[in-house]
Amino acid sequence: MNYLAHFYLSFEQEPLVLGNLLGDFARGRLDHPRNDRYNSAIKQGILLHRQIDSFTDTHPAGQACRQELPAYFGKYKGVVMDMYFDYFLAKHFHEYHSLSLKNFTIWVYGILEKHREMLPENALGLVDSMIRYDWLYNYQFNEGMNRSFNGMSRRYPFLAGIEQAGPELLANETLYESYFRGFFPDLVSSCKDFLSFD
Repeated sequence: MNYLAHFYLSFEQEPLVLGNLLGDFARGRLDHPRNDRYNSAIKQGILLHRQIDSFTDTHPAGQACRQELPAYFGKYKGVVMDMYFDYFLAKHFHEYHSLSLKNFTIWVYGILEKHREMLPENALGLVDSMIRYDWLYNYQFNEGMNRSFNGMSRRYPFLAGIEQAGPELLANETLYESYFRGFFPDLVSSCKDFLSFD
C-alpha cells in the first residue's frame, strides 16, 4: 500500500502515523542502536508498516491484481498496484472515515510537520514534496495519478514505462477497483488484529 493507506491504517494515533511513514526508512532490526531514537509506540508503527506490506504481498486479491497488470510494468507491478489502491481509497474516502479526505490530509501533514526533527534526512524531501503538492488529497484524481506516475518516471530511470500506469488505470478502472474492494476490508481487519484493536 502507498502513503494514504498507511496513514489511514494508523487509526488516528500519532505515533503510528510516524511509524508508518518511517517504515520506508528504518532498516533492519528495531532493537539495533540506529533505531534507538524511536520510542516503542513509533516502533509499533514501523512494525505495522511491515505487516501491511507483507499482508498486501500475499493476499489473493493483491496477487490477482498484480497478475492482471500489463507485463511491461515488470517487477514494479506492486508499486503500480499500491498507488492504484491509494487512488480508490482517496476516491471513496467518505466510505471509510468520518473525516473528509481534505481534513484527514491536513491532520496528517500537521503531524509530519510537528515531528519534523524526528524524521531522517532522506525522508525530509519526500515529506516536503508530499505537503507542498498535497499528494494525499490529489490521489483521488486521474490527473493527480498521472502527475505522480510521470514524476516517478522522470526521477527514477529504472521506472521507465511507469508513466503508462495512469492511462492503464483509466482504461480498466472498474477491474482494478474490484480488486481493491476485495482486498481492503481484509487489510483493515488484519491491522486491527495486529494492534489488538476491537
